[in-house]
This record gives sequence, C-alpha cells and structure tokens, in this order.
Amino acid sequence: MAIIDDKGRSDWLSQLRTASWRDVPFQVDSIEWSAGENTVLREYPFQDLPTVFSMGAGADEIKFSAYVIGDDYLDQLDKLRAVLKGDGVLIHPTAGSMRCWLHGKYTVREAPTSMGGVARLDLTFVRAEARRYPAGATSTSDQVASAADTAEKSLIDSLAANFSLSDLAGWAHDNVLDRMRSGLDVLWDGISYVNRAFDTYNSLVSQYVTFPLTELAAIPGQLGSRIADLLAIPETLTSNQAWDAFSAARNLWKAPSTSSLTVDAGSAPQAIAPSIAAAYASAGFVPNNNQAKLAEAFTPDPSPYETATRTQVAQALKTLEGFFNGVVTIMAVRAVAQIELENYDQAVALRSDLNQQINELLIASAAEPVGGVGDVTTHDALVALQTAVLTDLQSRSRDLARLTTYTPESWQPAIYISYRMFGTVSWADEILAMNPSIRHPLLVPPGIALRVIKHD
Repeated sequence: MAIIDDKGRSDWLSQLRTASWRDVPFQVDSIEWSAGENTVLREYPFQDLPTVFSMGAGADEIKFSAYVIGDDYLDQLDKLRAVLKGDGVLIHPTAGSMRCWLHGKYTVREAPTSMGGVARLDLTFVRAEARRYPAGATSTSDQVASAADTAEKSLIDSLAANFSLSDLAGWAHDNVLDRMRSGLDVLWDGISYVNRAFDTYNSLVSQYVTFPLTELAAIPGQLGSRIADLLAIPETLTSNQAWDAFSAARNLWKAPSTSSLTVDAGSAPQAIAPSIAAAYASAGFVPNNNQAKLAEAFTPDPSPYETATRTQVAQALKTLEGFFNGVVTIMAVRAVAQIELENYDQAVALRSDLNQQINELLIASAAEPVGGVGDVTTHDALVALQTAVLTDLQSRSRDLARLTTYTPESWQPAIYISYRMFGTVSWADEILAMNPSIRHPLLVPPGIALRVIKHD
C-alpha cells in the first residue's frame, strides 16, 4: 500500500484551483468527465465481428457535484444562479480554465433543518465553441437598392413641387424646353452605349425617341418618372457591366462646388480628383466632358437685365440641373452595389467620391424653394442613401488587399522588385499582372510608379 506523506499531500493540494463559472466561485465534492467518440455499431448475419462506424468526437461533458456554504450561502447561491446560462470560462479544479456552455437544467438541493448553511447543485457543462454554421446576415446591397428607390421617388416629388413652366412667358417657356431637350440629349448620349448591353435597350430607345417633352413639362412628376426610367439598370449586371454603368453616370455628375477645375464643354474633362480617377483606371474608367455639356445646357444665357422672367428661367434650369444630377447619382449608386471590388484603395476611392457627391446633393436640397415634400423628404432620403452605400462599401472592402506604389530607379527585373519589397520572389507574377504596362518581366522601366499589393 502506497503511503502519501504530508509533503506529497500538500503538493497536490496546492495544485487544486477554486472552481468558478464566469468568475463566480463555488465548492466541489466530486467531478465526472465524460469524453470519447460517437460510434454506430452494426452487426450483420454471418459476420463474427461487428462493424463500427466513427461519427466523430463526442461532446466533452463535465458534471459537478457542487455546493456553496457559509453564513452568506444564500448570497453566494444568488450570484451563482445569476450566471448559470450561456457560455463562459469554467475554472476546473484540476484541469484549469476552459470555455464551456452550461448544458441543460441544473438542480439546487437544500436541507435547512438537518444541514443548514449549505446549498448543493448538480451542474453540467459541455466544452463547445460558438456555432460555426452560417448565420443570417443583412444584405447591404439590398439596403442600397431600397434606399436608391426611396431617394429616386423623393427627387421626383421634389421636382413636382419646385418645377413649373405655367407662369413663364412664351419665349422663356420655349427656352427652358430647348435646354431641357439639350440636357436630355447629353444624358442619352452618355448612357446609351452602356444600355446597348441590356435586354431593355429597345424599350429605352423607344422611350427616348418618343419622349413627349412638351406635354410632360406640364406634369413635372411624370416628367421626372420618365427621365428616371431612362436611367434604370438591371439588378443582375456583371462587374464589368456595372463599371460601365457607373462610369457613364459618373461622367454626368455636376462638378463639385469646391472644385477649381473648369467645366466648359470646349476645355477640360469633368472635374474629378486625379487620385480617384487613378483608382478607377484599372476598371476602364475614362473621364470625358459630358458633365461640362450638361452644365452648359442648364446655364442661362448671360444678360445685363435681371428681370423677374429671367429669374424664373434661371430657377427652373437650376431645379432641372439638380434633378438630373440626383438621378445620375442614383444610377451610379445602383451600379456600385453590383461592382466586384478589386482592392481596398478602389473601395476607398468610391466611398470618398460618393460621399462628396451626395453631400453636394444635400447642400442643393437645402436650397430648394419648396422643401419637405413627399412621404420622405429629399434630405432624409439622401442621408439614408449615403449611409446605405457607404456601409455597403465598407462591409465589402474589409478583407480586400491594400495597395502601395514602387518606382524603380533603374531597369529592374520583376523578381528583383518582389524580393526587394517582400523578401521573396513569389509575388513577381502578381506585380506583372497589376501593371500591364510592363512589356518584359526582366525589363521593368525606371521612373514609372508601379501598383503593388501590400503583403505583411
């Protein structure tokens, strides 16, 4: 028979830890730990040995015969019962800490007359992780689509409340109609090449060719709906088609009020920050002067006389320009929701670009003569649209690669650049793919900045 001396006993006693669940301690009488595999046993005729199928490891089940004791045992019991649910960290007296779930119901036993000052509990815990099967998630793209529909309706309501030609003199009425037709032509020229790829193209052409501008000008709500219909895009675009739709709409945006770039039709292309244009370039985006043409269409003829009629014409054209700017922005937002983002920098550029553009629309909505119309005001609808599209881009860009640049100082091979930047030649092919301007993998020209994905 083995003899355990006091020193040996104190050694194992000193290793025991006070049991606790989610930082609430309790005492333990005995512990049962069940573990092993789940198996299925099959016995067949004329087979001496059974067949055993392993179904994987079974749950580790830990059962405690626990108790709380002392003059304050009821307070201890209340604290313990308050945390006996869900998952948490269990301190096992001999196995240490582990993440577990409380399994099933627990039992509390008291005997006040024969054993006062103590409460016993039967507790069962299971070692487990949080669920790993797919959990439902909100579709940020669907939220963008819903916000875009609401914003479009709000813009149409605002146009109906702020645009009217009924009080204009004949020449002023015709002038506004002519400029509206010019703006519509620029709009169609900007988007028609994109619409050719859609199944709805023939219908859109028919709507444009037969557009009853004179009649609809007297019904601003219907006018806005028909213009918005021309900018409709399918909800099942490929990423390339979505980029084409975004590019067409982006080139029709009104230049930001903070931009110092010129926007007349005969000079510079549409105002867009070089860094943003560079981020879009890999997707085939090319700035053009459609926005300048649209701005020209809605700019009143200069005159030294500020008559009431000319003021009305200027306000009508300003309202039309704001509406056109709003609906092309919504077209761009709908396209962005279908774009497959290539890298983090591209997502940041889209966020910055759309945030600035929608801020411009918010500023314009605050200057409307008649505001707060419709079920949802233009301001509220635009804020909801801004929130939805920025949230969507943020959600979809979390795991995207970050980009940096590298400018060779001399002719260098791609494998040298890869090794110099990352300590390995493994990324040479990626550097070549990211920079189509490199004609030979051994001859990367100096002085030209290369786009390179960061690798930690």
